[in-house]
Amino acid sequence: MQQRNVGERLLRALYALAAEYSTSAAWSRIDARNLDQAQRHLNESATYVGLSQDGPTETRVRVNLSGQPLSMLAHQRRNGPEALAAAQASQASSAARRDPFFDSPGQVRAALAVPALGASRD
Repeated sequence: MQQRNVGERLLRALYALAAEYSTSAAWSRIDARNLDQAQRHLNESATYVGLSQDGPTETRVRVNLSGQPLSMLAHQRRNGPEALAAAQASQASSAARRDPFFDSPGQVRAALAVPALGASRD
């Protein structure tokens, strides 16, 4: 694409599409318990969304990257502190602060991480 002088708008749209697909691929790999590949897809998605400079795509992808899949990965790896930290990062995101719909998955992930730490739920 770079050799053919693709327009900036088209290039950003392609990056946005790549970000969306990378995020979906990460969720697929999480479901399949292929955690290393899931992490690679999450990293790719973060890169692509930054290059896209597309607000709506960035919001969707950032919400997906803001802790939910990272918390799930840590939980599946039995890493309680990392799972809790990722869930708390999700809850601290601007989307979660603005909308309870985005906050509730972070609350669930945090609640799931607490028993792994051996802490009480108080």
